[in-house]
Amino acid sequence: MKHPEPTIRSIPLSRLELAPENVRKTPADPAAFAELKASIAAHDLLENLIVRVEHPGGNGIERCAVVAGGRRLAAMKALAEEGTLDADHPVPCRVIGAEENAGELSLAENVVRVAMHPADQVVAFAKLSRSGVSVSAIAARFGVTERLVEQRLSLGAAAPELLDAYRAEEMDLDTLKAFTVTTDHARQMAVWEGVKDQGYGPSGWQVRRLLTEENVPAVSAVARFVGMEAYEAAGGTLTRDLFAEEDARGIWFDDPALLNELAAEKLRAAADELKKRWKWAAAVVAADWRAIAGFGRISPEPGAPTDEEKAERERLWARHDELVNTDEDEWTDELGQEAEALEARLRSIDEAVSARAAFRPGDYELAGCIATVGHDGALKIVEGLVRPEDMPGRTNAGEANGADPGRVDAPLAAPPDPRAKVRKETGIGIGLADDLRAVRTTLVKAHLSGDFEAAFDLALFQLARAVFFEGYRASALDIAFKETADRPTSRMSDEDFAGWSPGEAMLAERPVLSLDWMENEDEGESFAAMRALPEAEKKALYAAAVARSLKGQLAFEPDARPEFEATVARLDIDFAKHVRPSADMFWSRITKDRILAIARATLGPVWASARAKYKKADLARAMEEAFAADPPEGLKERAHAAALAWAPPGFAPFDTGRVEEAGEDDPSSGEPGQDVNDGETPDAAAGDAPARGELARAVDAMNAVPTADGSPRVIVQGFDSADGLVNGEAGDIPEFLRGD
Repeated sequence: MKHPEPTIRSIPLSRLELAPENVRKTPADPAAFAELKASIAAHDLLENLIVRVEHPGGNGIERCAVVAGGRRLAAMKALAEEGTLDADHPVPCRVIGAEENAGELSLAENVVRVAMHPADQVVAFAKLSRSGVSVSAIAARFGVTERLVEQRLSLGAAAPELLDAYRAEEMDLDTLKAFTVTTDHARQMAVWEGVKDQGYGPSGWQVRRLLTEENVPAVSAVARFVGMEAYEAAGGTLTRDLFAEEDARGIWFDDPALLNELAAEKLRAAADELKKRWKWAAAVVAADWRAIAGFGRISPEPGAPTDEEKAERERLWARHDELVNTDEDEWTDELGQEAEALEARLRSIDEAVSARAAFRPGDYELAGCIATVGHDGALKIVEGLVRPEDMPGRTNAGEANGADPGRVDAPLAAPPDPRAKVRKETGIGIGLADDLRAVRTTLVKAHLSGDFEAAFDLALFQLARAVFFEGYRASALDIAFKETADRPTSRMSDEDFAGWSPGEAMLAERPVLSLDWMENEDEGESFAAMRALPEAEKKALYAAAVARSLKGQLAFEPDARPEFEATVARLDIDFAKHVRPSADMFWSRITKDRILAIARATLGPVWASARAKYKKADLARAMEEAFAADPPEGLKERAHAAALAWAPPGFAPFDTGRVEEAGEDDPSSGEPGQDVNDGETPDAAAGDAPARGELARAVDAMNAVPTADGSPRVIVQGFDSADGLVNGEAGDIPEFLRGD
């Protein structure tokens, strides 16, 4: 059936009305309608309406009935009412004749329609973002939330091959999200090649686990950036697959921490050179769009084509139009090859013009840049970044440097970080918090794995909420029973860490679990075999499984789960018994003020004051010695007992991490032999010393007896069972109080 040539006309919006044949009767979804309005406001109408011309009325003005495109018509009418469009805004319409079935056309247009795939939306949004369009601008153009745009941009960190696999339904959206834990496309593809052909579809948790394993493939961007020679020269080791092809795909870097350190060192050298031209330059190993979003952005002045390029482009486009309008029966392979070469040349000209874009002198004085590792393993420079404090609206920097404030796009507002706030309050840095969280949680795992009732209650709490509660709820366990790591990623290859984290050995020493039933390939028989286990073996298995899924936390963290802390209290773990803070692992990694605060609270203000002028390294070593199992010479018994009872911040259940310091004049906080006793009230004094009540009565009796020369009597301020009198008059003290 041959259709008549379509007639396209621009018709004033005021003359358009909905036709009764339009099949869409259900009101549009408000969110989708808002998206459509935003799209039309930003890009105008992208698809013609289909209309039928009505006979003119009495006023002679023709009216047009819209048989297809009712939502678009309603959106434009709404925009006209809001003043965004003129009432007579010209609307491109396809005019149909009376012989065409309007109802069938309306049905076809609404039914034969496929929504844009999320993967295509990811690519489109990422392209706009790379061109300098902000998140808020993208959201406004397409009528979607900024949150949706941010999510799509995050997915833009996935390799193009993964987006293709998502389009082909070879993975679900959760799995695609999991790949974005790294921006390294080579690492993503290495994991994808390992999981795509397994007998079942890959899962998000599986991909995340593989991407966070300690070994880094040699084909990854950061590995190529550093290079095997530099890595091995720095003491790094490699794992090689002898059966792999003779290329980098069979080689892995064993020490990610060293690899990142070398990459950062190389980037810092590049940043130092860039600082000679830009106001500032920073080195960032992995800089995704979030690392850039917090800066303002200056774009370079676009390059201009030469006269020769203009003439060539006009000639090429003219030939392009000729080829596009060539009839099918005249089309040949030679013409197809010519069209491809023509398009390649046009792209080449555009790229040459884009490469001539340049920043102005004032831009270099206002903005900076980031040196990072590109997807291809080469140095990548992100230029024209303006720090928030340098934004022209907040300072006069832009005007003073000659930069045009109108050319600076504002940064995105960063959400507040509650963890950063508590880290500042407790004096615990990110790296130390990672280590402390791992040490504490591994100890909790070790104790929880031996306590069935505690593990059962903890799991039941979460299971019940998952079954009887709709929606997401935060929790202390990774239900799905994924085994959680016992160390931070940066500590995976650290042989010394086990010495500071005793929970690892405790977990290894647990009784062997009954796991033979898992070897049965028939799941029904496997379940029956597990059910047949003795109750004691099932309890041990359950507690161990729950314990090994425990998510790490320190008690003072704002997102610390209360059921986790209540379980720690129930287990009654003596963390101080297990963890002895060393100079390298703890004391040297907190501020000197924090060290002294802990010293005053445990060893007493006199001990702390005597060492207040120590260099931090010397003070850290002194604290390590004082908190060691074998006390240094001169440290009093009760001060050492207080040190042995101390655990790192956030270890005790519900611990806020804040140091509770004793007052300077508190007789229970100090060092014996000086102004006060050594961190313990006289009631708890060791040996045969009198109780505090007896001592107080003796002091009162002494003060009531006048001295031989009539001078005021010195009041006894303290007493130690081993050292005797503190700030008293030995001659006037009863014999039983004098000590040795």
